[in-house]
Amino acid sequence: MPISQPSSGMNRRWLLKELIEPELLVGPEHFELVETRRPQPAADEYLLQTLCLGTSPAQRAYVTNTVSMHDKVNAGEVMRGRGVAQVVDSNSKHFQPGELVMATTGWQDYSIHSAHDAGMLAPRKISTGNHPSLALGILGTAGITAYFGLTEVGSVKPGDTVLVSAAAGGVGSSAVQIARTIGARVIGIAGGRQKCDWLKRHYAIEETIDYKSDDLELCLAELCPDGVDVYFDNVGGDQLNSVLNHLALGARIVICGFIATDYDEAAHGPSNYKNLLRKRARMQGYFVFDYHDQFQQAEQQLMTWYKAGKLIDNTDALAGLENMPSALQSLFTGDNCGVRICQTTAYPESNSL
Repeated sequence: MPISQPSSGMNRRWLLKELIEPELLVGPEHFELVETRRPQPAADEYLLQTLCLGTSPAQRAYVTNTVSMHDKVNAGEVMRGRGVAQVVDSNSKHFQPGELVMATTGWQDYSIHSAHDAGMLAPRKISTGNHPSLALGILGTAGITAYFGLTEVGSVKPGDTVLVSAAAGGVGSSAVQIARTIGARVIGIAGGRQKCDWLKRHYAIEETIDYKSDDLELCLAELCPDGVDVYFDNVGGDQLNSVLNHLALGARIVICGFIATDYDEAAHGPSNYKNLLRKRARMQGYFVFDYHDQFQQAEQQLMTWYKAGKLIDNTDALAGLENMPSALQSLFTGDNCGVRICQTTAYPESNSL
């Protein structure tokens, strides 16, 4: 199906209507799609056309009326989001038309950026061949997040038993690939047999656990008789509490997210935390941008593994900017496998890895 495009000279933009109460599921009804004139770059500025946009659970925090570590999007503003874009017009000597850029474009077709932008989220040039979406998946933030969680926080080594929750999600499906590549024995937890089968079929991981139908405690006892060496946790809640009963001596628990209790103000901490002492284990949270100064190293390693065929694309695409709110919603309804993105325009054909 052809991807819809804005009218000539126009720019489609998704605006937030108002902050959402925590008990509500974010969805299309909370945003408004409007058209404005396509912006023009001033001196030292350049114009980007968005090619594809990524989603992450953090985006729900941008628009939810609750305390979080993320700045909020105000009512009437363009929804914040990062994507891959192509330079289409430039008054900057640093960016030339045709170049591909990873940038905070927002949910819109076109965005203006300054040659003087700086900081962790400043636009940066990328090379992903004919598949820009790779920079939103295994070679992008999802892959980098998993990489540092496993290598820096989890200290994964060959032979470790690595358990990954939300393993069919964006970061989870990156983590199972990277852990397997390092030489670990990998077990993925996902919701539903379809997702579990997808993990085995695409990523050749040893075992999966369907938390919707399997008894997690019994499965962990059977699959991990010597305990879990590294638990890469995206979920928290009851799953974390169960895993604490099955730790190996010296286990490392990597807290990447806690989607199960993210907006539950009454949620309590794990009751099995005493096992951290008994197993001389550690549990550590992290934020991927803590490692910003090491991003180039991570990208080079991920690219090396990808070119060697050890990592594969894990993006799951919808077509059209108009589907962006539904793409975000799908993260919380379990409809995605991998990194859910929206392709907003046709990809270029002449950018090689």
